[in-house]
Amino acid sequence: MKQILITSLLFTFFLIFNVNSGTTSFGVSIINSPEIKDNLDLSKKKISLKNAEVKFNDGSNYVGPIRKNKLHGKGKLVLPDGTIFEGKFKSNKFVKKHSRKTRTFVKIDLKKGIVLENQMKVAGLSKYYPAEIIDGEFKLSKKGELMVSQDKKNASGGDAGSGGSGGGGC
Repeated sequence: MKQILITSLLFTFFLIFNVNSGTTSFGVSIINSPEIKDNLDLSKKKISLKNAEVKFNDGSNYVGPIRKNKLHGKGKLVLPDGTIFEGKFKSNKFVKKHSRKTRTFVKIDLKKGIVLENQMKVAGLSKYYPAEIIDGEFKLSKKGELMVSQDKKNASGGDAGSGGSGGGGC
């Protein structure tokens, strides 16, 4: 008898909290929140939700606020491999710093999915560049090396006679 009562209470609790929950799909994601109506067309309307759960086609899951169709505020993103990014999301972006010079940059798009990019700073330059993690250490990727060489060339003024990418005259 006691077990039947507990089961009934749990079932009632489940119904109360799930009946009022709306679901809509948008691109590669499914958004679930008690604050939305089922099948809301997000391509025509921007929504803001204090608490939402977003499931992506790749198996990633986000729980937290959404502002104007973007993940924005204190939330948690769990990737299919178990990697967790928790903290402040800002306009579909999240940065996890590993050190002063290395970080993982996460870009989320409800239509297209999630892109992770390891990045690092290079001495003498102020921005982050694409990197790879090899044997536990951050190393510039080929794209990062190219960007660094271009930025160093531009910072030193480049070679005026080489016809490089310098600005044009009047």
